[in-house]
Amino acid sequence: MNINEEKLNRLGEFMSDRGYKLSLAESMPAGFFTSIWSLQTEAGNYLQGSIVCYAEDVKINVLNVQNSLIKQYSAESIEVTESMLEGLKILIPADIHIAVTGKAFSGCEDNNNTSAGDVFLCISFQNVLKSLKIHCNSRNAAEVFIESFNASLDLLESILKADSK
Repeated sequence: MNINEEKLNRLGEFMSDRGYKLSLAESMPAGFFTSIWSLQTEAGNYLQGSIVCYAEDVKINVLNVQNSLIKQYSAESIEVTESMLEGLKILIPADIHIAVTGKAFSGCEDNNNTSAGDVFLCISFQNVLKSLKIHCNSRNAAEVFIESFNASLDLLESILKADSK
């Protein structure tokens, strides 16, 4: 499995051409998404920064995710991912915000809401929020990261299409 470089480059050029700024909050991929975006040639024009919030304490103390939300839904949930995104908006202003959580490999404790391979993506752009849960069949963390990143490109493209008309 490979990163969809064609889509990455197309979206990077689109954001750069329109002057859009991008910021990310990453739990499960621990900076992987941001490092891939930084390799895109126009990244210096749009990439603002990211927060790696692998630990629950960082979600709570930096992104202001409520501990009660984590206890109710788990740290790997759409609800927590959306809350991460809202905290990110305050810390790193941008036009596009991406937040991601999930369980990349077996050995992660399953709960009622999630199991290994579940990934939660949230993207906001111009007051539009789209959230997505995907399930990756691989139990190899690198493959889950890549599949998740490609899914985020698809979701971002679907949001930005409305702006390209």
